[in-house]
Amino acid sequence: MSGPTYTRLTRERVPRQFTFSAVSAARSSLWLGDDHLLLVDRNGYTETYKRFYFRDIQAFIIRATKTRMTWNWILGIPAGLCLMFVIFLAFDVRGFDAGAITIICIVAAICGIPLFFNNLFGTTCACQIRTAVQTEELPSLCRLRQTRKVLDKIRPLVATAQGQLSPEEASSKMMEAALAEAAKPPVVWK
Repeated sequence: MSGPTYTRLTRERVPRQFTFSAVSAARSSLWLGDDHLLLVDRNGYTETYKRFYFRDIQAFIIRATKTRMTWNWILGIPAGLCLMFVIFLAFDVRGFDAGAITIICIVAAICGIPLFFNNLFGTTCACQIRTAVQTEELPSLCRLRQTRKVLDKIRPLVATAQGQLSPEEASSKMMEAALAEAAKPPVVWK
């Protein structure tokens, strides 16, 4: 008897709460099983597995974050200052100092290369998965383009497991839910 087969949807990522720490052993990845998603959280020597069956998934919540812009400022200011110093030293009337320019260019590259890749990867986001009993953060889905690709793979599997409502059925169910909510007596706190 063989176990379930998994396909990696995301590579391991550092969860957002550990983003600004210098060294973090926490990692998170998302895997696609036959009838579920598997969230793997690794922290040092421990691994935690959380399964989300397609039939139980109610929603994926995606919101844009400012992480990309924050890193652009953190990396862009030193890179820009280094480039200004290089220009200043290159046009210095006393002659330019090749050693100083080399060091400043290295510092500019140390900031500039991550800045380039930060913008290449695109907009940052936070993604959560909601079931009837929990809402769980999916830290490995942190870029909008990647999140959309992963959800395009998952969406048909969830629709197959749960069935698909026609637009008329969906609107009638929403109307029933709204009427049921309106019929509830108000809550009075004492």
